[in-house]
Amino acid sequence: MKKRTVIIHRHLFKNAGTTFDSILKNNFGEAFCDHRDDMPMRKEGEKYLINYLNDHPEIKALSSHHIWFQLSRHSNFDLIPVMFLRHPIERISSVYNFERIQQSNSLGAVMAKKMNFREYVAWRMRGDVPYTIRNFQTRYMAGVKATNPLTNQHFKLAVDELKRNKFVGIVDLYDESMNLFDIYFKDLGFGLDLSYKPQNVHQSYSDTDYEARAITILDKLGDLADEVIAKNQFDLDLYKTAKELLRKKNNNTSVII
Repeated sequence: MKKRTVIIHRHLFKNAGTTFDSILKNNFGEAFCDHRDDMPMRKEGEKYLINYLNDHPEIKALSSHHIWFQLSRHSNFDLIPVMFLRHPIERISSVYNFERIQQSNSLGAVMAKKMNFREYVAWRMRGDVPYTIRNFQTRYMAGVKATNPLTNQHFKLAVDELKRNKFVGIVDLYDESMNLFDIYFKDLGFGLDLSYKPQNVHQSYSDTDYEARAITILDKLGDLADEVIAKNQFDLDLYKTAKELLRKKNNNTSVII
């Protein structure tokens, strides 16, 4: 029996996910689900996701902030995970700026409105605070929800997941990511329009020097910078590996959108 193919966007917070969601919405319309019923997805994980897809046979693409688990093989589904990684230090200011204006009573949003940037980052470095800016992307790639701190084995799991999945984009290489995605989606039988207009951002992806922004952020943090780097070292290494891998793949193809 032919499997049902569903694109699963593992929407990482402040990683250009809203832009990719807009692409999915433009292509699939009502067959795209921006999933917001967070609690059951958090509690039951993949079991809930599969049951949800079975209950909604019309869905061809789904996005959620809480698909922290790695997707398994299923007899009835061919689930295609899509993720985007971002420079972890540059990402910090985006998280803070968003939480300061976010209309939410989440802990991060509340604290961001009370604190200046350095105070907020120092608070986020604490072990009893959610790991939103501490090796956040490595956790998602490794499928690790609660373990603290991460180990080299967790990092290896993240790298293995990175190499296993074709659809891992880089925010500051968004056009190059879409170039590869176009090829891979066509191989799966999806002729998607991957043109986009950046969503929920204040500047274009391609015109931003992410390394320079990271240096500026570290300068602002002063003596806190070393701790921030140390607690994001896995993410820094993962980002570097992902970027090198994406560029290598792009160099091996002459196909352009």
